[in-house]
Amino acid sequence: MPPCILIDYLWEYFAEQAGACLANGNPDNSFWRTGAVLSECFGGTDPRRAASLHCRAVIARENGDFAGAEALYREAITAWERAPEWIADMAIEFVARSASMHIRLEMKRTEELKSLKRSVNRTLAEGGLAAVLGNLAEMLHAEGRIDEAEPLYVQAREMRAKSLSHREVGVAVICDNLADLLEAEGRPEEAKEPRNRARKIDAEPHHTNAQGFAAQVWHKMTDIRKLTAAVYLAPPCLRAGT
Repeated sequence: MPPCILIDYLWEYFAEQAGACLANGNPDNSFWRTGAVLSECFGGTDPRRAASLHCRAVIARENGDFAGAEALYREAITAWERAPEWIADMAIEFVARSASMHIRLEMKRTEELKSLKRSVNRTLAEGGLAAVLGNLAEMLHAEGRIDEAEPLYVQAREMRAKSLSHREVGVAVICDNLADLLEAEGRPEEAKEPRNRARKIDAEPHHTNAQGFAAQVWHKMTDIRKLTAAVYLAPPCLRAGT
């Protein structure tokens, strides 16, 4: 196996293990640190670099290093904002179809279909940016920087819902955090909408997360797999007050 492919698979492994430990209430920062080191082998605009910066920020936040975490969150935001550059050059593959009509359509409309797929992939990448914005908002919230946190929560919530699903579990995390902020600010009526939205998601969640990533059938290490891993394996994971 070529070293570059090995690093691709190892990055996924460590990111998945780190997320599983965090979900079980037993965060193991060594997994995310190892993933971050591995990500340095990727290109500067690779979305997995952005995801690793995000995860390093979460580590710093969990360790109480708010200044370090904020710097890393903002670096991750910048990295995610460069993801469209990577998407513009990513390999676009078409799913094989048995119907000859569909095959002929792809042959005639290849460039249009590629453009459409790149647009879809840019929207997917916004889910990764939304995760960083949501977790940065949580940290600002914890620091009492309410005026900065509230608009970030709102932006992250809508961006994540647009990118993945309005029922995505990360959206529920952001909604609950926003509701907590509004209630603490003496705005209970405004808090009802995000709180109710979070409970509806909890009742019927759409798991575009590590489990959703693992459930997909990946036959090889494609560019869409790399992008999906970066978005799914670094989700909004911090709840205010925890």
